Amino acid sequence: MKFSAYESNRNVVSVWAYPLFLVLILLLIHNWTGALTWPILDADHQRDFNTALGTTMLSGFFWLTIRNVHKNAASTLIAALLSLEKLSKFNHHRRVLGRQFAKHLMWSTSIGVIMPVVYLLSEGLVTRIDEPEVLVIALTSIPFWLLLTLFILQVFSNTHYLQQLASTEEPDSSKELNLLREVFDMALSNTLIAVCGFALTPIFWINKPVPVFDIGVLTVYAIFISTYLFLPMIIVAKRMRTVSNIVMKEQESELTHLIRQQVSCDVKLSLSKKIESIETNKETLRRILSKTQKLRLLICMMPLPASWFFFLFVESFY
Repeated sequence: MKFSAYESNRNVVSVWAYPLFLVLILLLIHNWTGALTWPILDADHQRDFNTALGTTMLSGFFWLTIRNVHKNAASTLIAALLSLEKLSKFNHHRRVLGRQFAKHLMWSTSIGVIMPVVYLLSEGLVTRIDEPEVLVIALTSIPFWLLLTLFILQVFSNTHYLQQLASTEEPDSSKELNLLREVFDMALSNTLIAVCGFALTPIFWINKPVPVFDIGVLTVYAIFISTYLFLPMIIVAKRMRTVSNIVMKEQESELTHLIRQQVSCDVKLSLSKKIESIETNKETLRRILSKTQKLRLLICMMPLPASWFFFLFVESFY
């Protein structure tokens, strides 16, 4: 697999080509071994069909989104460094993020190898391991678990790293607040991507009951979503609230000074405009999230229930 960590992707085709190629190859392999053959004859065949289709689609999805996460992180990093007037340090920060990526890749590979074994044991599929479709599903689920874990780790670490960068290297509160808003936008985009991927999970249970192991995995994944996706946004939002209060206090002090200056100064018109501008900024600062951000946050809650309703509708005609 070719991962491009934190570099601009000039060739847009390659961003889609590798994940799409992976999906096509896996679909061909599963069809060749019999997992995706039609019609579906029994419960075992249905489980193999769902697992092969689900892991294949999600493997391609998470590979594509990992590259998108890197692109978002790189663009946010550049914007932050431009604001800090430290663009010359871009390569340094990219190397740090690259080392984090390498560590996450090793951890994800370990989980990618362990989870198929756990699945085979928990579902009692070890007795069917001699069947080509079961063996191939187990092997091809390795990239699924690898990419899923890597995506979650990268989203959390990138958001945390950029939030720390904005908070530790920017002495100006107003500029820090602007940087934090950009980091929040990045985290919100990544979360929206993740829940869209999560919305594909009902594929695993088309026309079959949800096994206990799958419920456990679903619960763990939901916890990861909450911890590694929403928690960084909460942390950034809290920091935005703190910095916003600091900026408001600074502007209130400036406002008091201007009002006093207005009494003893002949240039009242320009001072009135400054006072009006500060009052407008204070109203903006009280709203931590914009209407667009609130709408996108609401949209994050919609894909999963919508996907369940969709698959239930599909099953009614199955």
